[in-house]
Amino acid sequence: MIFVRSLFFIVASLMMSWTWAETRLPKNLNEQDRIRALQVLGFGSASKVLDNPYPLGGYTGVEIGVTSEFIPIEDLASLGNKTTKKGEFNIYTLTFGKGLFYNIDTHVYFTPFMQGEEIQSYGGQVRWGFYEAGFFPLTLTALLHGGGANFSNLINVSTLGLDLVATVAMDNVAIYFGGGRVRAIGKFIGGPNGITDTQETIEQDLVENHTIFGINVDIAKMFIALEIDRYVDSTYSGKIGFRF
Repeated sequence: MIFVRSLFFIVASLMMSWTWAETRLPKNLNEQDRIRALQVLGFGSASKVLDNPYPLGGYTGVEIGVTSEFIPIEDLASLGNKTTKKGEFNIYTLTFGKGLFYNIDTHVYFTPFMQGEEIQSYGGQVRWGFYEAGFFPLTLTALLHGGGANFSNLINVSTLGLDLVATVAMDNVAIYFGGGRVRAIGKFIGGPNGITDTQETIEQDLVENHTIFGINVDIAKMFIALEIDRYVDSTYSGKIGFRF
């Protein structure tokens, strides 16, 4: 329980230190604008690995953590009727993982209610550690993941993907890398207060390759993970949590 209390203390401290910025999305988006917005926000908000992919350990393995994800949004400023919002879009999520049986884990994540960017994000993963080398500290993991995100009630996104991840562990440090394919479906809200150029609600559907590179450092039962995900653009994320 001491680890749980410590994590929630860290989360509370982060919540108090966060400064929220207003989400400003461009409007009057044509088809090319919507595709670009989905590439940035849809793929950028997709599920992340952000820990050692090695299996949690059957029924007893549990993981909890808090993540911070950075999505570059400079290209959004030039879409549609344009905005002055540039830089990075920051998303915070709480994550929970549980070992199920053998080498299969499940993970879920969601944005806390304090997230002030007018965004809701949620999703989950199923991981299967199907190979462990006997002569080298290498493991292979298959990840099936899905999720959703809502940006200012103007863009609703759902994602579904499958990745293969290789992990090399050395003492308390694990380096992981891999990739796969991800599908993103975005619903762009129309109407007089909507975001599309036709004022109709329109769906866009994209499929893209995905590559991953990350590092996980264990400190006793605590861990810190950093990750880069590459789709059309690169997104950056970090996580602090506990495994026990």
